[in-house]
Formats: sequence, structure tokens, C-alpha cells
Amino acid sequence: MTRVLDVADPDEVAIFGIVAIDVPRATIAARVRDVPSFLKRPTRPAFGIFGAPASAADARAFTVEQSDLDALKDCRPGDCDVKMPVEKFDDFGRSIDWSAPDARGRVAAIVRQTMADYVTRYRKGGTPAMVEYGDQKSARRASDTFGSLLAESPYIYEYLPSFQRYLKDYPADTLIGATDAIYWASDRLASLRPILSITHLTLYEPPGASLTLVSEKQLYASHYFIGAFTLTTLLDRPDAPGGSGSYYMVVQRMRFDHLPSGGLLNIRGRVIGKMNEALAAELRERKATLEAGR
Repeated sequence: MTRVLDVADPDEVAIFGIVAIDVPRATIAARVRDVPSFLKRPTRPAFGIFGAPASAADARAFTVEQSDLDALKDCRPGDCDVKMPVEKFDDFGRSIDWSAPDARGRVAAIVRQTMADYVTRYRKGGTPAMVEYGDQKSARRASDTFGSLLAESPYIYEYLPSFQRYLKDYPADTLIGATDAIYWASDRLASLRPILSITHLTLYEPPGASLTLVSEKQLYASHYFIGAFTLTTLLDRPDAPGGSGSYYMVVQRMRFDHLPSGGLLNIRGRVIGKMNEALAAELRERKATLEAGR
């Protein structure tokens, strides 16, 4: 079951999803620790995990979408159809010969190196080092958006303040039992532009608790969102057949990029619908593969 939740901010969307899985929580947690397996999605043709240190080679599978390549040709500070870090406009505007046959390859090389450099800065500086977007007239900081989204998740403050502090203060704060990975992904949702994203994933199992938490903190997205925070909770389900099962619950919070929300250009409504469908498809896939032991 999935449901779009009511929110106060018109630029925000929150989606809740839950599925009952007849598999022990420990089995699901083990699958999450196998990060490449966990990151597979029906809508995700390519992804990669950044090593330590991060390098451009970690994103070797990344390819530039034609729609993004066309948009980048006309990018200017404050006016770009791809979400662009403030400091990167010159790299594309001055160093690329768009008529050259290797233009796509040069753009891909810049993006791969930019992603690796960004991950390195984030691992050192944490939330304050997150990207500042310069594709619209007013620059916007992803760090501010993340702080707001985290504040919209009061259950973390109330029940697990140590986990909330860790997410907020990484890497200055430490949390025993937390496991981290940073990955990039290309996602394709029907009728929407392909989205390139960078995400910080954290797995945490509180000592003595009958739950497992998986957070996904968006560090960058090429379209639609200036921030996103997803919290997945795995709970023991003692009423499952044989007394061994789990609830797999997801809350996604995303902040839109001031998308049109009415009439023929109801992009916001279309994005919400596609994100809801994608979450439902993910939950069905999780249940099927986990119960089949794949």
C-alpha cells in the first residue's frame, strides 16, 4: 500500500508505503548490507557506489542523456534546464566544443569527475558542503533543504535522537552500528526526464531494538527536486506465518523545484504520480525477490 501524505509546504511531497514480507528482518537487513543488490530498482538502469577515496572511475557506467546534453548547450547562470552547481557553469560553457564529435564524451568526463570531487568534499565537510544550485535566478542550498526535511521527520528526534544527530552532523558525529555508502544513480520514470542523483545511504540497527533503519539523503538531483530524504523502517512481524516476518515501511519526503502545478503544465502532479507508482513497484519487487530468496 502507498499513499501520498498531506503536507503544509506546496513545494513538498511526502509518500508513505508499506508491505508485509514473510521473511525475517535479519534477512532483509543482510540484503540491505549488500548495497549493490539493495540499490537495484525496476526504474534504475545504472548506478554505482563511490569508493574511499571517490574517483571518476566509480561512475564509469554513467552516460549523458541526449535531453540533458541539449539543455547544457544553452545553460547560463540562473537559467538552465539541468540542475547545476553554481561553480560548474564555466566548465560546460567554456570548455566544451558542442560541435565536436566527442562533445558527449567530454561532458560525461566532466560529470564523472565533478561527482567524485563532490563526494570527497561531502565526506570531509558533511551537510554544510552540500551543493548550491545555480540553475534558477535565486541560488538554493541543498543543505538548507535537507535540514528542513529532517525537521519534518519528528519521530526520529523523539525515538532515536542519536540517529537524527548522526544524519545531521555527519561526519563530525559518529554512531556505533551505523554503516554508510554514497552512490550515484540514473533513474527513468515514464513521462519524466531521466534523473541523475547522488545519495548518502545509512543503515542503522539500534542495540536491543526490534527494528532496522535505512536512510537515504539526497546530495544532488539533476531534475525536479532540490532535496529528498527517505527513511525505510524494517519491523519484526510476529503474526507472520511461522512467527518470522517483517514490515517494510518507507516514508519519502521530497522538495520540488517550484514546478507548475495546474492546467496543461501540471508537472508537479505528474511527478508525484510517477514517484508514487515507482514506490509501489519497488515494494512489490522487494516482497517478490525476498520471499523467493533471490
